[in-house]
Amino acid sequence: MDSGLTAQLAGRIGAIIRGDVTDAAIEAARSRLFHALGVSLRSSALPPAGVAWQAVQPSAGPCTVIARREGVTADDAAFVNGVIGHSSLQEDCGPGGLRDGSHPGTYVIPAALAAAERAGASGQRFLLALIAGYEAVGRIGLVAPPEIVSRRFRPLAVMGPFGAAAAAAAVEGSTDDQIGAALDVAAIMAGGTTQGIFDGTMEPYAQAGIAARNGLLAARLGRAGTHTSRASLEGEFGFFQTFGGLVPPAGDLGEHSDDYAITRLGTKPFAACLQNQLTIGLIVAGVPGGLPTERIEGVTVRRPRKGTHGLDSPGVSREPPFGNMLSAQMSARFTAAAAVLGQAVDDPAYYEAAFADEDVVALAKRVDLVPAEDDSVTVEIRVTGRPPIVLAHETGIGELLFPSATEIRERFLRRAEPVLGSETARVARLIDKLESLADLRELTLALRAPSA
Repeated sequence: MDSGLTAQLAGRIGAIIRGDVTDAAIEAARSRLFHALGVSLRSSALPPAGVAWQAVQPSAGPCTVIARREGVTADDAAFVNGVIGHSSLQEDCGPGGLRDGSHPGTYVIPAALAAAERAGASGQRFLLALIAGYEAVGRIGLVAPPEIVSRRFRPLAVMGPFGAAAAAAAVEGSTDDQIGAALDVAAIMAGGTTQGIFDGTMEPYAQAGIAARNGLLAARLGRAGTHTSRASLEGEFGFFQTFGGLVPPAGDLGEHSDDYAITRLGTKPFAACLQNQLTIGLIVAGVPGGLPTERIEGVTVRRPRKGTHGLDSPGVSREPPFGNMLSAQMSARFTAAAAVLGQAVDDPAYYEAAFADEDVVALAKRVDLVPAEDDSVTVEIRVTGRPPIVLAHETGIGELLFPSATEIRERFLRRAEPVLGSETARVARLIDKLESLADLRELTLALRAPSA
């Protein structure tokens, strides 16, 4: 095999497929799955899910779309489940930008589910595939030029095909050469703009679904023997140069490390943009239950311009009115106002129903966003008849994005029960013992809508 970066990364992924993983990576994969499935079940009735389902019809096949009874093809299942998983904006997350693949659970998990269900793969193989998919985007994201983002390509859409291709190739038991070819093919599938995020429209959800679907094709092309350039990342006309305008210093994507990318991912507690998570968390903890709207004179939010809490991300500084669910979730003003008023900011269905809520929108008009000179986040709530309420967090996002595995499982149970009913506990037990499942279809079939 050639010594290009995708070949090096393929060696790393091949080692994962052969079982070279830590217990911590396996448990992280289980937690990522609990979170993604719970969020997807909770979001399965949102409008983007219905649009994605209609877009693939007619379709018939052996693979599961979450909370639907009918089976579809693997490609269609990967697409629809990718849309569903992203439509809540409550997915897993890296620290921002390209690092750790942005929101890898929205494309790695749908691709791996579809590939595993089509192949009748074991639960152990599926878990390893998740680790492989996260590792691919984690490694590429560490060295990819940040100029890709500053040039306004969307991180999820740019990184997604790599993670989905690696996961699907892992499920299928591809050789290292075949994995490398799949990653090379994924490089030509990368791309995607950010205008939909700014406007709050549905295209961003489709980006996750398209990445998941394309990953299956990339893996199949790799297995079929597609001859590819092994300089697809670092070449003069490769991924880094095309999207970022430069090639980063030479590095080693395949270097062994016990720090698996899947162990680094955060888990959003709130159905909102990553940049808004800490602000919402400060408010929810500081004014539990919220405040009466008539007592609130105004709110000032001080945050950095860029980074994990940045104000400059697309749509984050949007002012009222809010024309749709996503524009409200992206807005620092709307999410802060909703949290101050004690609204259900952890529930995606809230935003779908309330993005034009008069009280929240009125308060959002009185939310001032002030750039901070450091990485601190501060919220000041001015209340009639008393001193301002000041909530501060000096740096980082701490435990907010990193709940325990037990808490992630409990959230799954709460989110899944309205959809799966009495089957919820059984599904959780199947995830608990994934390594012992001879056929992942025992789990995927349980994720379909219960019979009437």
